Amino acid sequence: MLKTTPAKVDEGWRRKAGMLRMVGFNRVRSAMAPLLRPVLEHVPPIRWLAKALLRRQPSRVQVEGLDFQVHQSDFGVTLELSSTGDYEPATRASCLGVLGPGMIFLDIGAHVGLFALPAAKALGEQGIVHAFEPNPDNRAMLEANVLTNRLNNVWVHAEAMSDQVGKAILSCSSFNTGDHRLADMPSRTSVEVDTTTVDSWCRRHEVHPDVIKMDVQGAEPQVIAGMQELLQGERPLHVFLEFTPSLLKSAGVDPLAFLESFVGHGLHLHLLDEHRGIETPATPSQVLAACPRRSYVNIRCSRGAARED
Repeated sequence: MLKTTPAKVDEGWRRKAGMLRMVGFNRVRSAMAPLLRPVLEHVPPIRWLAKALLRRQPSRVQVEGLDFQVHQSDFGVTLELSSTGDYEPATRASCLGVLGPGMIFLDIGAHVGLFALPAAKALGEQGIVHAFEPNPDNRAMLEANVLTNRLNNVWVHAEAMSDQVGKAILSCSSFNTGDHRLADMPSRTSVEVDTTTVDSWCRRHEVHPDVIKMDVQGAEPQVIAGMQELLQGERPLHVFLEFTPSLLKSAGVDPLAFLESFVGHGLHLHLLDEHRGIETPATPSQVLAACPRRSYVNIRCSRGAARED
């Protein structure tokens, strides 16, 4: 008879409890975030009270065996970390699963490095992570986290990826450090940032990325418009991104047509389900149907095999 040791039982229960917390958190967030976001955005007293309560959150966390400094009063990434013990584990696992030694990974909208740093470990000394983070506060934490974890293969860049090389306004959220946007939002403080495109940046630096992750809060169409040369190529490629129909519509972009553009370039779509921790192939219509009202889902767009298993 197979016997299970107490340590294995405890570990199994911890994993199951963690998954239940993650499922519960994501369901509550999907339902409540569209209602809370405008209140926090436009009602300063409530925003101040919420941030005061969030100061009980940790300022340092461990993810994938790495040590991270995080924004303590953050209503986005840090809240998920403190509530569930992790951040988008299904998406991160899928991303790490297609990375292999020596590859090149672009993290567009890197925040404090929760994807960039684990990717650097997976790539090994011969691989390189190029992490783009235009917000000065996020970038300072990202650089500190790279130093803390002694990773020599992460290069941090201040540019924002877009559809042109130049300047743009980054409107910064006062309560969610993962929700800074390349848009002029009068209710927010703003900072001028340099912009570039994936195609021009890769040409200039002679970089051929294997995997790209982007989290750019509605600027996905601009980033995609600036990487048409890469998308039209034949090299294996994986692109991970947040798909938020409401943000695309507000920018005048048809969400279904946006998804179909990837298929038109020969990429296959995969839906990343953080509720159940699974990944499934999907059509553009299926991805759109799976997206909660006014919220988002993460997807992987893939061409070829980026890794020999």
